[in-house]
Amino acid sequence: MRRGTVLSVSVEKWPSRSLLGRLSRRAREALLQLGTPIGYDAHQRIIRQGDSARHTLLVLEGLVKIVVDTERGRDVVLAVRGRGDLLGEMATLERRPRAAHVIACVPVKGRIIHSPDLGDFLERSPDACLAVARVLSERLRGSDRRGIDFMVCPAPVRVARALLEVTQRWGETVEVGRGLVIPLSQKDIASLAGTGLSSVEKAFRLLEEAGALDRRYRRVLVTDLSRLRRFGELPDEIPY
Repeated sequence: MRRGTVLSVSVEKWPSRSLLGRLSRRAREALLQLGTPIGYDAHQRIIRQGDSARHTLLVLEGLVKIVVDTERGRDVVLAVRGRGDLLGEMATLERRPRAAHVIACVPVKGRIIHSPDLGDFLERSPDACLAVARVLSERLRGSDRRGIDFMVCPAPVRVARALLEVTQRWGETVEVGRGLVIPLSQKDIASLAGTGLSSVEKAFRLLEEAGALDRRYRRVLVTDLSRLRRFGELPDEIPY
């Protein structure tokens, strides 16, 4: 964990589905003034499941995964979050233990915001309260949709849907014409899709044959989002 002034944070437009992307300019600037700058190394645990700490993390740069320890000892990746997202707000506002771990996928920069400061900010800004509610609503709909996927979709389709969601929101653009780098390991993709590594490997081979994926350069690249979407049996707009 690295504390101090967070430097060189990108000022480009925040992702539209993130909390910062939903706020008015005035509310966004006010939120960005709260808390303390902090940094985390790749693979570092940022929030620990079961912890009772009362703070949230506003992510300014980087990518994290939300992971739950199950009763059977298996780690399950629930979601991926990134720039502009607020993490840990539910436990903070409800004054309950953390429901999941938050682990950095890459180096992360953000701001630690303590419960009283967040509460005061939300009381002063009804628009911000509504934005937080919309973010939580979208997450709930996504969770419901994936639950249905687990029951009715075959593993290759679930893998394609997990890839599409992660890539469209967080994929890193490489050289023109090459595609988007998937920012997660195959193990993480398997967990998101609720399947095993062997099923992910099979799905990747099928996606390569379909021209949607490229693994020739020691990286997994999504080279054709439309083909990936068709493989995942999804419309142009992801429903979650």
